[in-house]
Amino acid sequence: MISQNTPAGLPVNVPETSEEDPSVKFPIEDVKDAEKYYSENGYVIFKHVFSTKVIDEVREAWDSSVKLHDGKIYRQATSKLETNKFNEQGWVMNPILNLQSLNPRFFSKLRNLVVEKVFSDFDLSVALKQLVGDDVKLVQSMYFEGNSATWEHQDTYYLDSEKVGSMVAGWIALEDIAADAGRFFVCPKSHLIDMGLQSKENNVIDNHDVYIKSIVSIIQRNGMEIRAPKLEAGDVLLWNSKTIHGSLDSSSKISSRSSITCHFIPQSLGFLQFQSRLLKTPYDQVKQVKIFRPKDLAKFRNKLIFWIESTFSRQFYWIKGIAIKLVISKNKAM
Repeated sequence: MISQNTPAGLPVNVPETSEEDPSVKFPIEDVKDAEKYYSENGYVIFKHVFSTKVIDEVREAWDSSVKLHDGKIYRQATSKLETNKFNEQGWVMNPILNLQSLNPRFFSKLRNLVVEKVFSDFDLSVALKQLVGDDVKLVQSMYFEGNSATWEHQDTYYLDSEKVGSMVAGWIALEDIAADAGRFFVCPKSHLIDMGLQSKENNVIDNHDVYIKSIVSIIQRNGMEIRAPKLEAGDVLLWNSKTIHGSLDSSSKISSRSSITCHFIPQSLGFLQFQSRLLKTPYDQVKQVKIFRPKDLAKFRNKLIFWIESTFSRQFYWIKGIAIKLVISKNKAM
Protein backbone atom coordinates (compact mmCIF):
# COMPACT_ATOMS: atom_id res chain seq x y z
CA MET A 1 0.00 0.00 0.00
CA ILE A 2 1.31 3.45 -0.87
CA SER A 3 -0.02 6.82 0.30
CA GLN A 4 -0.97 9.49 -2.24
CA ASN A 5 -3.22 12.55 -2.46
CA THR A 6 -6.04 13.43 -4.84
CA PRO A 7 -5.67 16.60 -6.97
CA ALA A 8 -7.47 18.48 -4.15
CA GLY A 9 -5.09 17.08 -1.52
CA LEU A 10 -7.28 14.39 0.04
CA PRO A 11 -5.37 11.30 1.26
CA VAL A 12 -5.71 7.96 -0.55
CA ASN A 13 -4.22 4.56 0.31
CA VAL A 14 -3.37 2.96 -3.02
CA PRO A 15 -3.15 -0.86 -3.06
CA GLU A 16 -0.11 -2.47 -4.68
CA THR A 17 -1.51 -6.01 -4.48
CA SER A 18 -4.92 -7.60 -4.98
CA GLU A 19 -4.95 -8.62 -1.30
CA GLU A 20 -4.71 -4.94 -0.27
CA ASP A 21 -7.54 -3.87 -2.58
CA PRO A 22 -10.99 -3.64 -0.88
CA SER A 23 -12.87 -3.42 -4.20
CA VAL A 24 -14.68 -6.61 -5.25
CA LYS A 25 -13.97 -7.73 -8.82
CA PHE A 26 -16.52 -9.77 -10.76
CA PRO A 27 -16.28 -12.08 -13.77
CA ILE A 28 -18.22 -10.54 -16.66
CA GLU A 29 -20.74 -13.41 -16.55
CA ASP A 30 -21.74 -12.56 -12.96
CA VAL A 31 -23.87 -9.56 -13.91
CA LYS A 32 -26.63 -9.99 -11.31
CA ASP A 33 -24.31 -9.93 -8.29
CA ALA A 34 -22.36 -7.13 -9.97
CA GLU A 35 -25.56 -5.10 -10.37
CA LYS A 36 -26.27 -5.38 -6.62
CA TYR A 37 -22.74 -4.18 -5.80
CA TYR A 38 -23.09 -1.31 -8.31
CA SER A 39 -26.43 -0.21 -6.83
CA GLU A 40 -24.97 -0.12 -3.33
CA ASN A 41 -21.56 1.39 -4.10
CA GLY A 42 -22.00 3.42 -7.30
CA TYR A 43 -19.31 1.47 -9.15
CA VAL A 44 -18.32 -2.09 -10.05
CA ILE A 45 -15.28 -3.81 -11.59
CA PHE A 46 -15.34 -6.63 -14.14
CA LYS A 47 -12.20 -8.71 -14.63
CA HIS A 48 -10.50 -9.37 -17.98
CA VAL A 49 -13.35 -8.25 -20.24
CA PHE A 50 -11.00 -7.55 -23.13
CA SER A 51 -8.39 -9.92 -24.52
CA THR A 52 -4.70 -9.18 -24.93
CA LYS A 53 -5.21 -9.34 -28.71
CA VAL A 54 -7.81 -6.56 -28.74
CA ILE A 55 -5.76 -4.41 -26.35
CA ASP A 56 -2.62 -4.81 -28.46
CA GLU A 57 -4.52 -3.87 -31.63
CA VAL A 58 -5.90 -0.71 -30.04
CA ARG A 59 -2.55 0.39 -28.62
CA GLU A 60 -0.78 -0.27 -31.92
CA ALA A 61 -3.36 1.82 -33.75
CA TRP A 62 -2.83 4.63 -31.20
CA ASP A 63 0.97 4.48 -31.58
CA SER A 64 0.86 4.46 -35.38
CA SER A 65 -1.64 7.31 -35.78
CA VAL A 66 -2.30 9.69 -32.88
CA LYS A 67 1.25 9.74 -31.55
CA LEU A 68 2.65 10.49 -35.01
CA HIS A 69 0.06 13.14 -35.84
CA ASP A 70 1.31 16.75 -35.83
CA GLY A 71 -2.10 18.35 -36.29
CA LYS A 72 -4.79 19.35 -33.81
CA ILE A 73 -7.23 16.93 -32.12
CA TYR A 74 -10.11 17.58 -29.70
CA ARG A 75 -8.92 17.06 -26.11
CA GLN A 76 -10.59 15.67 -22.99
CA ALA A 77 -9.65 18.29 -20.41
CA THR A 78 -10.58 21.37 -22.45
CA SER A 79 -12.85 20.12 -25.27
CA LYS A 80 -10.62 22.32 -27.43
CA LEU A 81 -8.34 21.64 -30.39
CA GLU A 82 -4.72 21.05 -29.39
CA THR A 83 -1.60 19.37 -30.75
CA ASN A 84 -0.02 16.51 -28.80
CA LYS A 85 1.83 17.42 -25.60
CA PHE A 86 4.48 14.84 -24.76
CA ASN A 87 6.31 14.27 -21.48
CA GLU A 88 9.94 13.18 -21.24
CA GLN A 89 8.90 9.52 -21.61
CA GLY A 90 7.17 10.28 -24.91
CA TRP A 91 3.62 9.76 -23.61
CA VAL A 92 0.78 11.97 -24.80
CA MET A 93 -0.27 14.03 -21.77
CA ASN A 94 -3.41 15.72 -23.16
CA PRO A 95 -5.97 12.90 -23.59
CA ILE A 96 -8.11 12.90 -26.72
CA LEU A 97 -11.88 13.23 -26.84
CA ASN A 98 -14.36 11.06 -28.76
CA LEU A 99 -12.41 8.38 -30.57
CA GLN A 100 -15.57 7.45 -32.48
CA SER A 101 -15.52 10.90 -34.13
CA LEU A 102 -11.85 11.03 -35.17
CA ASN A 103 -11.09 12.05 -38.74
CA PRO A 104 -11.00 8.80 -40.74
CA ARG A 105 -8.46 10.35 -43.10
CA PHE A 106 -5.82 10.10 -40.37
CA PHE A 107 -7.24 7.71 -37.75
CA SER A 108 -9.51 5.21 -39.53
CA LYS A 109 -7.97 2.13 -37.91
CA LEU A 110 -8.28 3.43 -34.34
CA ARG A 111 -11.73 4.90 -34.96
CA ASN A 112 -13.08 1.63 -36.33
CA LEU A 113 -11.36 -0.66 -33.82
CA VAL A 114 -12.74 1.03 -30.72
CA VAL A 115 -16.27 1.10 -32.13
CA GLU A 116 -16.34 -2.47 -33.41
CA LYS A 117 -14.28 -4.26 -30.74
CA VAL A 118 -14.58 -2.13 -27.59
CA PHE A 119 -17.70 0.06 -27.39
CA SER A 120 -19.97 -2.57 -28.96
CA ASP A 121 -18.36 -5.59 -27.25
CA PHE A 122 -21.12 -8.13 -26.55
CA ASP A 123 -20.18 -8.96 -22.94
CA LEU A 124 -19.79 -5.29 -22.03
CA SER A 125 -23.13 -4.38 -23.61
CA VAL A 126 -24.90 -7.18 -21.66
CA ALA A 127 -23.42 -5.89 -18.41
CA LEU A 128 -24.41 -2.31 -19.22
CA LYS A 129 -27.96 -3.37 -20.05
CA GLN A 130 -28.20 -5.13 -16.69
CA LEU A 131 -27.13 -1.94 -14.90
CA VAL A 132 -29.40 0.54 -16.74
CA GLY A 133 -32.31 -1.71 -17.72
CA ASP A 134 -32.03 -0.90 -21.43
CA ASP A 135 -29.72 -1.27 -24.39
CA VAL A 136 -27.21 1.56 -24.40
CA LYS A 137 -26.01 4.43 -26.53
CA LEU A 138 -22.39 5.63 -26.45
CA VAL A 139 -22.31 9.43 -26.06
CA GLN A 140 -18.66 10.17 -25.26
CA SER A 141 -15.23 8.54 -25.11
CA MET A 142 -11.62 9.44 -24.27
CA TYR A 143 -8.15 7.92 -24.58
CA PHE A 144 -5.49 8.41 -21.91
CA GLU A 145 -1.82 7.50 -22.19
CA GLY A 146 0.13 9.81 -19.90
CA ASN A 147 -0.65 10.23 -16.24
CA SER A 148 -2.71 13.42 -16.21
CA ALA A 149 -4.47 13.94 -12.88
CA THR A 150 -8.23 14.64 -12.91
CA TRP A 151 -9.98 16.55 -10.12
CA GLU A 152 -12.70 15.09 -7.94
CA HIS A 153 -16.04 15.43 -9.75
CA GLN A 154 -19.32 13.84 -10.82
CA ASP A 155 -19.92 13.27 -14.52
CA THR A 156 -23.49 14.50 -14.18
CA TYR A 157 -22.17 18.07 -13.75
CA TYR A 158 -21.03 17.89 -17.40
CA LEU A 159 -23.21 15.24 -19.05
CA ASP A 160 -25.87 12.64 -18.25
CA SER A 161 -29.07 11.22 -19.64
CA GLU A 162 -32.26 13.25 -19.21
CA LYS A 163 -32.97 10.97 -16.24
CA VAL A 164 -30.09 12.18 -14.10
CA GLY A 165 -28.13 9.31 -12.58
CA SER A 166 -28.89 6.75 -15.28
CA MET A 167 -25.69 7.26 -17.28
CA VAL A 168 -22.94 4.67 -16.75
CA ALA A 169 -19.30 5.33 -17.58
CA GLY A 170 -16.52 2.82 -18.07
CA TRP A 171 -12.76 2.98 -17.47
CA ILE A 172 -11.00 0.30 -19.54
CA ALA A 173 -7.43 -0.56 -18.57
CA LEU A 174 -5.18 -1.13 -21.60
CA GLU A 175 -2.26 -2.17 -19.41
CA ASP A 176 -1.67 -3.22 -15.80
CA ILE A 177 -2.01 0.07 -13.89
CA ALA A 178 0.83 0.43 -11.39
CA ALA A 179 0.09 1.87 -7.94
CA ASP A 180 2.23 4.95 -8.64
CA ALA A 181 0.99 5.49 -12.22
CA GLY A 182 -1.90 7.84 -11.43
CA ARG A 183 -4.73 5.45 -10.61
CA PHE A 184 -8.43 6.09 -11.21
CA PHE A 185 -10.26 6.63 -7.91
CA VAL A 186 -13.87 6.54 -6.72
CA CYS A 187 -15.83 7.46 -3.58
CA PRO A 188 -18.11 4.48 -2.82
CA LYS A 189 -21.77 5.34 -2.13
CA SER A 190 -21.30 9.00 -3.18
CA HIS A 191 -23.93 8.47 -5.90
CA LEU A 192 -26.55 8.43 -3.12
CA ILE A 193 -25.96 12.11 -2.24
CA ASP A 194 -27.92 14.84 -4.05
CA MET A 195 -25.53 17.69 -4.88
CA GLY A 196 -27.86 20.04 -6.72
CA LEU A 197 -27.68 21.58 -10.18
CA GLN A 198 -25.10 23.58 -12.07
CA SER A 199 -25.87 27.29 -11.77
CA LYS A 200 -24.38 30.75 -12.33
CA GLU A 201 -22.53 30.44 -9.03
CA ASN A 202 -20.73 27.18 -9.94
CA ASN A 203 -20.89 27.09 -13.75
CA VAL A 204 -18.29 25.28 -15.81
CA ILE A 205 -17.06 28.43 -17.61
CA ASP A 206 -16.48 31.01 -14.86
CA ASN A 207 -16.80 29.21 -11.53
CA HIS A 208 -15.63 25.67 -12.08
CA ASP A 209 -13.33 25.91 -9.06
CA VAL A 210 -16.37 26.64 -6.86
CA TYR A 211 -17.89 23.35 -7.97
CA ILE A 212 -14.69 21.40 -7.27
CA LYS A 213 -14.42 22.93 -3.79
CA SER A 214 -18.02 21.92 -3.07
CA ILE A 215 -17.26 18.31 -4.06
CA VAL A 216 -14.21 18.24 -1.80
CA SER A 217 -16.28 19.68 1.05
CA ILE A 218 -18.92 16.96 0.60
CA ILE A 219 -16.25 14.23 0.72
CA GLN A 220 -14.78 15.67 3.91
CA ARG A 221 -18.10 16.44 5.59
CA ASN A 222 -19.41 12.91 5.03
CA GLY A 223 -16.13 11.18 5.85
CA MET A 224 -16.18 9.39 2.49
CA GLU A 225 -13.74 6.63 1.67
CA ILE A 226 -11.61 7.08 -1.46
CA ARG A 227 -10.57 3.93 -3.33
CA ALA A 228 -8.02 3.61 -6.14
CA PRO A 229 -8.55 0.01 -7.33
CA LYS A 230 -5.81 -2.18 -8.75
CA LEU A 231 -6.75 -2.75 -12.39
CA GLU A 232 -5.07 -5.10 -14.84
CA ALA A 233 -5.09 -5.00 -18.63
CA GLY A 234 -8.59 -5.79 -19.89
CA ASP A 235 -10.37 -4.94 -16.63
CA VAL A 236 -13.34 -2.54 -16.79
CA LEU A 237 -14.50 -0.27 -13.97
CA LEU A 238 -18.07 0.99 -14.43
CA TRP A 239 -19.44 3.87 -12.36
CA ASN A 240 -22.63 5.87 -12.01
CA SER A 241 -22.81 9.43 -13.33
CA LYS A 242 -23.40 10.71 -9.78
CA THR A 243 -20.43 8.85 -8.27
CA ILE A 244 -17.55 11.12 -7.25
CA HIS A 245 -14.35 10.05 -8.95
CA GLY A 246 -11.14 11.30 -10.57
CA SER A 247 -7.56 10.22 -11.16
CA LEU A 248 -4.40 10.61 -9.13
CA ASP A 249 -1.21 12.28 -10.29
CA SER A 250 1.64 9.97 -11.20
CA SER A 251 4.80 9.60 -9.18
CA SER A 252 6.24 7.10 -11.67
CA LYS A 253 8.84 7.74 -14.36
CA ILE A 254 8.40 4.33 -15.99
CA SER A 255 4.65 3.54 -15.92
CA SER A 256 2.09 5.02 -18.30
CA ARG A 257 -1.67 4.73 -17.73
CA SER A 258 -3.06 3.64 -21.10
CA SER A 259 -6.83 3.47 -20.86
CA ILE A 260 -10.11 4.28 -22.56
CA THR A 261 -13.05 5.98 -20.90
CA CYS A 262 -16.55 5.69 -22.37
CA HIS A 263 -19.97 7.04 -21.35
CA PHE A 264 -23.26 5.27 -22.06
CA ILE A 265 -26.91 6.27 -21.58
CA PRO A 266 -30.07 4.18 -22.01
CA GLN A 267 -31.20 4.16 -25.65
CA SER A 268 -34.70 5.26 -24.68
CA LEU A 269 -33.49 8.48 -23.00
CA GLY A 270 -32.13 11.77 -24.31
CA PHE A 271 -28.59 13.10 -23.81
CA LEU A 272 -28.31 15.98 -21.31
CA GLN A 273 -25.37 18.41 -21.35
CA PHE A 274 -24.47 20.77 -18.46
CA GLN A 275 -27.72 19.72 -16.74
CA SER A 276 -29.39 22.19 -19.08
CA ARG A 277 -29.47 21.17 -22.71
CA LEU A 278 -30.91 18.11 -24.42
CA LEU A 279 -28.79 17.31 -27.45
CA LYS A 280 -29.90 15.63 -30.64
CA THR A 281 -27.99 12.39 -30.93
CA PRO A 282 -27.99 10.91 -34.44
CA TYR A 283 -26.38 7.52 -34.17
CA ASP A 284 -24.92 4.55 -35.98
CA GLN A 285 -26.20 1.13 -34.96
CA VAL A 286 -23.22 -1.17 -34.33
CA LYS A 287 -24.44 -4.58 -33.20
CA GLN A 288 -26.60 -3.95 -30.11
CA VAL A 289 -25.09 -0.53 -29.25
CA LYS A 290 -25.92 2.87 -30.72
CA ILE A 291 -22.90 5.09 -31.39
CA PHE A 292 -23.26 8.87 -31.16
CA ARG A 293 -20.42 10.72 -32.89
CA PRO A 294 -20.17 14.34 -31.63
CA LYS A 295 -18.37 16.58 -34.14
CA ASP A 296 -17.92 13.61 -36.46
CA LEU A 297 -14.98 14.52 -38.69
CA ALA A 298 -16.13 12.12 -41.37
CA LYS A 299 -18.72 14.81 -42.24
CA PHE A 300 -18.03 17.96 -44.26
CA ARG A 301 -19.97 20.28 -41.94
CA ASN A 302 -17.84 19.29 -38.95
CA LYS A 303 -14.65 19.58 -40.98
CA LEU A 304 -15.65 23.16 -41.77
CA ILE A 305 -16.31 23.90 -38.07
CA PHE A 306 -12.93 22.31 -37.26
CA TRP A 307 -11.24 24.71 -39.69
CA ILE A 308 -13.02 27.75 -38.25
CA GLU A 309 -12.28 26.65 -34.69
CA SER A 310 -8.59 26.07 -35.38
CA THR A 311 -8.17 29.25 -37.45
CA PHE A 312 -10.11 31.67 -35.23
CA SER A 313 -9.65 29.92 -31.88
CA ARG A 314 -9.86 32.91 -29.54
CA GLN A 315 -13.07 34.26 -31.04
CA PHE A 316 -14.62 30.81 -31.35
CA TYR A 317 -14.06 29.84 -27.70
CA TRP A 318 -15.21 33.26 -26.45
CA ILE A 319 -18.52 32.88 -28.26
CA LYS A 320 -18.83 29.26 -27.11
CA GLY A 321 -18.30 30.28 -23.47
CA ILE A 322 -21.03 32.92 -23.66
CA ALA A 323 -23.43 30.41 -25.23
CA ILE A 324 -22.84 27.85 -22.45
CA LYS A 325 -23.43 30.44 -19.73
CA LEU A 326 -26.68 31.52 -21.40
CA VAL A 327 -27.91 27.92 -21.50
CA ILE A 328 -27.07 27.39 -17.82
CA SER A 329 -28.69 30.66 -16.69
CA LYS A 330 -31.81 29.85 -18.70
CA ASN A 331 -32.04 26.48 -16.93
CA LYS A 332 -31.80 28.13 -13.50
CA ALA A 333 -34.50 30.65 -14.40
CA MET A 334 -36.85 27.80 -15.30
